[in-house]
Amino acid sequence: MLIERAWLRWSTATLAFVAATWLNLPLQQSLEGRAPLMPYFLALVLVGLLCGLLPALALLSAACLAILYFWIEPIGQFFPINSVADVALILLFCGVGALVAAVSAWARQLMHSERRSRERLHLALGAGRMVAWDWDAQKGFAMTAGGAAELFGHAWTAVDDMVLGMAPDDAARFKAAYREASERGGRFSLVCAIRAPADGRQSWARFDGDVELDARGHALRAYGVAVDVTANEEALRASRAAEERVQLALEIGKVMAWECDAQARYTWAVNLPPGLSRERLIGAEVGSLIAHPQFTATLREAIASGRNANLAHRVSRGGREHQLMTSLRPMRSEDGRVRRVIGATVDVTELTVAQEDLRRESQRKDAFLATLAHELRNPLAPIRYAVAILGMARSEADRERAVGIIARQSAHMSRLLDDLLDMSRITRNVVELQRQTIDLRVVVRHALEAVEPLYGEKQQRVSLSLPPQPVLVDGDPTRLQQVLGNLLDNAAKYSPAPGEVAVHVALDAGEGSPHAEVSVADQGIGIAPEMRPQVFELFSRIDGSGTAPAGLGIGLAVSRQLVELHGGTIAVHSEGLGCGSRFVVRLPLSAARPESTAAAAASELHRPDERITVMVVDDNVDGADTLAEVLGAAHYGVVVAHSGGEALANYKRARPRVVLLDIGLPDMPGTEVARRLRAGNAREALTLIAVTGWGQQADRDSTAAAGFDAHLVKPVDLKELDRLIRGLLATQPPDAGPAAAGAS
Repeated sequence: MLIERAWLRWSTATLAFVAATWLNLPLQQSLEGRAPLMPYFLALVLVGLLCGLLPALALLSAACLAILYFWIEPIGQFFPINSVADVALILLFCGVGALVAAVSAWARQLMHSERRSRERLHLALGAGRMVAWDWDAQKGFAMTAGGAAELFGHAWTAVDDMVLGMAPDDAARFKAAYREASERGGRFSLVCAIRAPADGRQSWARFDGDVELDARGHALRAYGVAVDVTANEEALRASRAAEERVQLALEIGKVMAWECDAQARYTWAVNLPPGLSRERLIGAEVGSLIAHPQFTATLREAIASGRNANLAHRVSRGGREHQLMTSLRPMRSEDGRVRRVIGATVDVTELTVAQEDLRRESQRKDAFLATLAHELRNPLAPIRYAVAILGMARSEADRERAVGIIARQSAHMSRLLDDLLDMSRITRNVVELQRQTIDLRVVVRHALEAVEPLYGEKQQRVSLSLPPQPVLVDGDPTRLQQVLGNLLDNAAKYSPAPGEVAVHVALDAGEGSPHAEVSVADQGIGIAPEMRPQVFELFSRIDGSGTAPAGLGIGLAVSRQLVELHGGTIAVHSEGLGCGSRFVVRLPLSAARPESTAAAAASELHRPDERITVMVVDDNVDGADTLAEVLGAAHYGVVVAHSGGEALANYKRARPRVVLLDIGLPDMPGTEVARRLRAGNAREALTLIAVTGWGQQADRDSTAAAGFDAHLVKPVDLKELDRLIRGLLATQPPDAGPAAAGAS
C-alpha cells in the first residue's frame, strides 16, 4: 500500500529510522559491531517503496549520523573518523543507500503507475462488461480484473468459480475446451449461460482464453477475458426464434422462399424440398437442377420486363409428380435495372390431391345414392307385384305366397331405411324415444318374428330361453326391437347354414342396481381381438373371411346408441376367429306395469286388362315371378328368364313382342343382352324396356345407346307400364322392325 499523505510519509520514515536504530543496538552487541549497516538498508527499501525518495534520503542521512555516533570509534562522537576505512565505509554506505533509495522510489512510481493502469483497465472492462482473468494452473488461483460479481453474480477466485452457475452441459463444454487447449496449447473460445446463485438471474458470457505450456508440455497458466454478451445473445436468440417461426410457417405452408440474381442464378433459399441441398442450389442456374422450360422462360421474362409473375407448373421429384405455384417479384436497383428476383414456390400437391379426392368423393356420393336407390327399388318391385297378385288371387295359396313375398321384401327395405334414418339422427343427436313400461320378453319375441323369414331361408334355428316372470324395462319397444333385430340379423349373416343362434333373457339382481340381460350367441366366424373395439363403430364391417356379407355397416353402431339412450350397455364377446360371438345387452329394470299397443295397415291393388306376349328378365326371382304373375293375370303371355343367357335362349323359343329387361344381371349386363337381341333379330318387331333400380341420367343414356325403347325405374307402376307398352306397340307395327330402337 503506497502512502500518499506527506505527514504520514515523513512520520513513517522517522518511525522506520527509530525502529532500525533500536533494533541495531542489541543486534550489534550480539554481532560484536559487525554489519551495523544492514537494518538501515531494510528501512531504506521500505521507506523508498512506501514514502518516496525524499523521506528515504532523509532516513539515509539520519542513518549515517547514527552509524558515526554509535558504531564508529570513538563511540559517542558525531565525527569520530580516524581512518580511511571508516571514511570509505561511510561513503560506500551513502552511495549504496542512495542507490537503494532511488531504486525503491522508482519501484514506488512503477507500482503507482501500475495501480493507475489497473484502475483504468477496470474502468474499461466495466464499460465493456468484461472480466479479464488469469489462472495459475499449478496453484489453482485465478486473478481477475473487472466486476465478475457484478456481471455474473459471484467473484472468481479459482477456475471452479468460473463454471459455477453454468448448466451441466455448458460446464462440461467449458472444461472440454480448456482441456483440449491444455493438451496442445493455444486459444479456446465458447459462449455459455451463467445463472447467478443469489437471484437466479441468467446472463451469457463469451470466454476467450489462451493456455501457456511449460517445457514439458504441461499447462502453466491460462488467461483471457469473459465478455457479457447477454444483450447480443438475447437479440440473436430472438432473431433465431423469429427465423424459426418463419421457417415453421414456410414448412407448414410447404413454401420454398428463394432469390436469384439478374443472371438467373440462385443466391439464397430456405425450406428446400427433400433431395435438393443448399450447396447444390446456391450458384446454380435456374432450370439446371430441375428442367422446366416454362418456369425458366417465365423467370427470364420477369427479369427482362421487371413485372411480377405467377406460374402454375408440375415437376417430378423422387419418383412423384408435384404441383407447384410460384410467385416472382423482380427487385430494381437505384438505376432502375432488375438486380435480383425474389420468389416463393408453394407445393400445392396435397391441395390438388384433396380437390381430386373431393371430386372422387362426389362421384362416390353419386354412386352411393344410385346404389341406395337401386337397393330400395329392388324390394319395392316385388312388393308392388305381390300387391297386384293379392288383388287378383283366386286361391289361398296365391295369397299366402304374395304375403310371404311382401313380408320378406318389406322387412329388408324397412331395415335398410331404418338404419339410414337412425344413422342420420345419431349424427345429429336428435334421436327421440317413446318410452313406456314394457315386458322385454315380448320385445324379444317380436324381434324373432321379424327375422323368422331370414332364418328360414338360411336354414338356421333359434333357441330361446325366457324367464317365467315378466322382465319389465322402461324403454321404447320399437327401438329395442330394432336393437335385437340388428343383433339377430347380424348373427344370421355371420353364421354357417345350417346353424343355431341362442337367445337368452335373464334377470340380474347382483351388485349394483338390478337389470335385465339379453344375450345373442352364434356359432359363426367370430371376431378377431383387434376388431372387437371397432365392432360398434359406424360403417364397420365384421369380416373374418375376407368377404363381408352385404350391408352398410351401421346396424351395430345404431344399436349401441339406442341402448345407451335407454341407460344400458351393449358388449361383444368372442374367443377369436372361428369361435362364434356373443352380444350382451343390459338394461335397467322398471317397477311399473306393462302397457299394450297395437297397429294395423291396409293396401290398394291394381289390375291391368290387356294381353300381349312379354318376356320378363330379372335375376331377382321374387321380382321376376311376381311381375310375370301380375302380367299373366292381366291376360299377357309371359316368359321369365333370370339371366342374360336364359333370356337369349327364351327369346328364340317364344319370340315375345316386348322384353322387360333388368340391367344388373349376373352373367352379362342387360345392355349387352339388348345389343345381342337387336343384332340377331333386326327384321323383327321388338320392344325393349329397361326395368332397373338405376335411374340416373347416365344410366338412361346407356340404355338408350344399347337400343332400349324406354327406361323404367323399379318399382314399376303397372298402369304406367301398361300404358307404355300399348303406346310403344301403337307406334311400332308388327312388321316395322327396330325403327325405334334408340327411343326412350
